[in-house]
Amino acid sequence: MLEFLKNNYFIPLYAIALIISLTRYRLYYDSVLKYFPILIAYALLSEILGILIRDFEIFQIVYQDKYHFANNFIYNIYDFVFYIYFYFVFWKRIQNFKYKSIVKYASMAYVVATLINPFFQNVFIFPQVYALTIGSTALIICTLLYFRETIQKGKTKNNLLTWISIGLLIFNIFFPIIMLAGRFDYDLYKKLNFQQFHYFLIVAMYSCFIIGFLKMGRMKPIQEDK
Repeated sequence: MLEFLKNNYFIPLYAIALIISLTRYRLYYDSVLKYFPILIAYALLSEILGILIRDFEIFQIVYQDKYHFANNFIYNIYDFVFYIYFYFVFWKRIQNFKYKSIVKYASMAYVVATLINPFFQNVFIFPQVYALTIGSTALIICTLLYFRETIQKGKTKNNLLTWISIGLLIFNIFFPIIMLAGRFDYDLYKKLNFQQFHYFLIVAMYSCFIIGFLKMGRMKPIQEDK
C-alpha cells in the first residue's frame, strides 16, 4: 500500500476532495454544481481502474500482447464526461448571451472532434489527443469567459466555481502538451519527466478544488443564479 501511494501520490487528493465536497454539500446541493461530487467519485474510480489495468494483467481490456497494459479507453470515456460536464456548468452559470453562445459552439467543436478522432487513433489503445487538445482549448475559453463575467459582477470572493475554474485553467493549459508529447515524441516525454508533471497538475487542480470547498459560501440555487 505504501509503495502504491508513493508511486500514485495524487490519488488521495481525489478522496480528500470527495469527502470535503460531501461535508460541504449543503452549501451547493441545489446549485449548478450539485453533481460535482459524482464527477470526483468517477475520477477516483477511473484512476484506480486505470492503474489496475496498467499493472495487473488480469484486468486487461485490450487482448493484444503489445497493448495488454493499455488503459486509455477508461480515460477516454472519463475525459468526455469531464469536458461535457464542465461545458454544461459554464453554459448554465454564464449569463451573457454572447458568452453562452461561444461556450455552446466550443462544446460542439469538442463533440465533433471526439467523433472524428477514433478514425485516426484507436480509442481502445491510444489517448484521443486531437479531441483532448480541442477539449482543453474549449474549456480554457469557458473559464476565461467565466472569469471576465464574474470580475465584471464583482462576485469572485469565496466563490467555489472560481476556485474550480482556477484549477481547470492550470491543468488544461499544459495537459494537451503532455499528451501530444506522450503520443508522438515519447523520448521527449520521458526526458522532461512529463508523467510527474502530469501528476503535479492533478495535485494543483484538486488542491484548488479543495480550497474552493473550504472557502466557499452558500451558492445560489440554479433558478436564482442570475
